[in-house]
Amino acid sequence: MERQIINKKKRVFSLEPNKNPSAVFTRKYTSHLVPALKKLNMNKNSSKQTVKHEVDMALALSAQEFAWSRFLLQKLSSSSNPTTTTSSSSDGIRILERPDKEGGNEEGGIEERLRELKKLLPGGEEMNVEEMLSEIGNYIKCLELQTIALKSIVQDST
Repeated sequence: MERQIINKKKRVFSLEPNKNPSAVFTRKYTSHLVPALKKLNMNKNSSKQTVKHEVDMALALSAQEFAWSRFLLQKLSSSSNPTTTTSSSSDGIRILERPDKEGGNEEGGIEERLRELKKLLPGGEEMNVEEMLSEIGNYIKCLELQTIALKSIVQDST
């Protein structure tokens, strides 16, 4: 019996899955997304917006312990039209690339960036600054994990 265990491949995930939050999120994410994508694949009339809606829904369902996730889930669930559910993530890139206003004071620039950041985070406009800054870190981490999972799905399907 011991010999069989030695010859098996090493596990990628921990034997205790709750010890690795990234693995837990990824497992939850794929368990929500893959069935939804299979269902969409059967329906040949699905659009890019419908796929994006399912990708966003899987993200929200996979991270329900965070406030931003509950806001995103509420937004996705309240919208019957998946094409109007989320804003483009490219907005964040424009914020980072925008040059500082010449002659503007530093505090005003920080307040402006915080307002823009609140707009990017689902539910951010309803949070105070401390909550928003705490949530934004979790949101970014989940977006990174989502990207990794989606790349993996695309690589496996090609």
